[in-house]
Amino acid sequence: MATYTKMNHHTKAFHSGAVYAVLAHMLASSCVLAQSVSTPLAPPEAELPPITVSAHGGAAVPYNQTGASVSILDIPKLREEGISSVSEALTTVPGVYVLPGGGAGQRGNTLNLAMRGKSSGQDILPVIDGMRLYESSGDCLLTGNILARTNLYALGTAEVLRGAQGAIYGSGANAGVVWMETPRGEGEPSASLFNEYGSFNSYTGNLTTQGQQGPLAFFLSATYESTENDIHTAPGLSMPDKVGRYINESMALRLDYELNKENNLWVSYRREDADYQSLAMQQDWHDFTEKAITVPYHMRTNLVSAHWESLLSHAFSSSLMAGYFGADYQFGKGTYHQTRNVQVDWRNHYRWCRHQQSTAGFTWSRSESMAENNGQTYSSGRALEHVYSLYAEHSITPTEGWENTLAARCDLSNVYETQYTLRAATSYAFNEFRTRMYGSVAQGYRAPAEFQRMKGSYLSPYGLQYRGNPALECETSWSADAGLEHEWLEGQLLGFNLFWVRTQDAITPQTDNNTGITDWKNSSSHQTSQGIELLIHGQLEEAWNTSYRVACTLTSPKNRQGQQISYTARQTWSAELSTTPWEGFTTGLGLAAALKRTDWSGQQDSYYTLRWWAQYELNEHLLLHLRIENLTNQKFVTDTLWGMQQNISMLNAGTSVHAGCTLQF
Repeated sequence: MATYTKMNHHTKAFHSGAVYAVLAHMLASSCVLAQSVSTPLAPPEAELPPITVSAHGGAAVPYNQTGASVSILDIPKLREEGISSVSEALTTVPGVYVLPGGGAGQRGNTLNLAMRGKSSGQDILPVIDGMRLYESSGDCLLTGNILARTNLYALGTAEVLRGAQGAIYGSGANAGVVWMETPRGEGEPSASLFNEYGSFNSYTGNLTTQGQQGPLAFFLSATYESTENDIHTAPGLSMPDKVGRYINESMALRLDYELNKENNLWVSYRREDADYQSLAMQQDWHDFTEKAITVPYHMRTNLVSAHWESLLSHAFSSSLMAGYFGADYQFGKGTYHQTRNVQVDWRNHYRWCRHQQSTAGFTWSRSESMAENNGQTYSSGRALEHVYSLYAEHSITPTEGWENTLAARCDLSNVYETQYTLRAATSYAFNEFRTRMYGSVAQGYRAPAEFQRMKGSYLSPYGLQYRGNPALECETSWSADAGLEHEWLEGQLLGFNLFWVRTQDAITPQTDNNTGITDWKNSSSHQTSQGIELLIHGQLEEAWNTSYRVACTLTSPKNRQGQQISYTARQTWSAELSTTPWEGFTTGLGLAAALKRTDWSGQQDSYYTLRWWAQYELNEHLLLHLRIENLTNQKFVTDTLWGMQQNISMLNAGTSVHAGCTLQF
C-alpha cells in the first residue's frame, strides 16, 4: 500500500525541490525506470538518471535521503488486495482523506478528496506521464474526475507529495501532487487477462501485454469497468431507473526506444471514455414537491506525451518532454465543458562532484477551457492561460547520509502576476542508516482562473450566476514538516511526521442572498491545518510471510473562526494484515475509518469499513481471487445532496462480493 521504503533500500521517490514541476522528467530515463538508484555520494556514472516523480529535481534520490513528505503506492501489492483504482489506493496514504465510494454517487462519481485540510479542486494536482492535468476554468471538476477514474492496471508509478511543498509544480498544487506514470515494458513479451464479477452487476476486465525486444520496449493495457453501484439515501427516496450506473472504457500505451546508451525516446498515449448516471433533486413548481432524478454524465479524455532523454557527458544530462491533454465532459442536456492543455518541458542536470548536483530548466504550459449551458456560453466562451516557468534546484551532500536541497520556481502568466515558490529540505540518516530525521519548509500558491477575474457575469452549468472580480489575488500557503523514521527491527519500520499548513487569501465563492449572484473573493481569514501522521509497517517472513501496516493521521483543519474546514476529517485510520499460510495462497484483512468528518453542510458521522480478500495461484498461468467489501454492512453518510426542501444524505454501499481470475501467458 502506501509504503515508506525500507531505510537502506534505494527507490524512486518524491525528493525535494521546486525544480520538479518539470524536472522530474528531465532526469528521467525510461530505460532504467525499474532499476534501483545510485546514491548521490557515488561518482558520476555514464547512464541516464532515472525519473524522479517527486518535487525534488534533477537526479533521482534514494527514499531514505528525501526531506519531503511522500508516500509511494505499492501498486502490485494493492492489486493483490483487490484494489484497482487510484481513489481506493489513496485511502491508504497518511494525511489524505477520501470520501468512501468516491463521493455521493460512489464508484465512478467525481472524487472528493482532502490532503492535509485542503480539498481537491484546484489545490491537488494530478500529473500523468509528466503532464500537469490542470484547467484554467477554475470550476474544480478535472482533478476529482481524473482521480476517481484512473485505474491501477495502467500505472507503474504512483506517488503522493503532501503539503504546499508540491506547489513547486506551480499553481494547482497548493495542497499536494499525485504523480502517476504509465509503466515501461520489460522482460520477455507476456500478456495477462483479468476478469472479475461482483455484486451490483459489477464487472471489471483488463488485458495487458508488455515486454522488450532489443532496443524496443512496449506496454499496452485495455480496461472495461461497469457497475450499477448501490445508491441509497436517508431519508429513503424512490430511486429512478439506472441511477448509479457506471461504465468506463480506458486504455494506455507506452513505447520506449533506446537509440544508444546515451539517448532514449519514449511516447505514451492514454484514453478514457466514462458514462455515469448521477442522482439529483428536481423541484415540481406546481405542488412544490421534490423527487430524485437521473442526470447522465459523460467524460472523455486523451493524453499524448513524448519524451527524449540524453546523457551528454559523464556528468551532464538533458531531457525534453512535450505533451497534449484534452478532456470533454457533459452534464445532462446542454451543459458541455472542454479543456485543452499543451505542455513543453526542458530540463538539465549537472553533477558538479560527489557532493553537489544541480537541475535547472524551463517549461511552457497552455490551458484553454470552454463551456456551454443550454447553448449559452459562460466563462467568456473560453478561458485561456499561458504560463512560462523557470526553475532550479541545488543539492549538497556534505557527509554520507546527510542531504540538503534548495529549490526555486518562477511562473509568469497572462492571467495573474508573477509568482515565486521556494522549498528547502534536509534529510539525515544515522545509526547505521536505520534511523532518519527529515524536514522541509515550502511556499505555494493557487492562481485565480481567468473567468474568476474577468469583468461581467456568467452562467454556470448549475444555473448559478457568477460575477468576475478583477481584483482577485492569488491564494498563498506555507507548509512545514518534521519527521523521523526508525527501523526498530529488521524489516519493521516506525515513522511519524509533524506538519503545519497555513493558507491565506483563499479564493472562495460568496453568494448574495438578495440577487443570487455569486462573487469570487479572497477570504479575509486564514485556514490552518496541523497534526501528526503515524505509520508502522513490516514483514515477518518466518511467520507465514505475514505483513502488516497501520497508518493514522490526527489533525485539526480549521479556519480563523475555529470552524472545521469542509470535506475534512479530524482522524483517519487505515490498516492491513496479510499472510500466506501455505504456498500459493494469500489472504488478508483491511480497515479504513474516519472520525469527526465534515461536508459542505456540516459535521457527518464517523465511519469504518472492513474488507477481506484472498487469492490462490493454481499454477503459473492461473490465479484465482475473491474479496468481500464492507464486511459488516455499515451504512453511513458519504455526502449530502442539496435539496430545496431538505438536504438528502447519501449512504455508503452495503456488503458486496467479488470474484474472478487472472490468466497469465
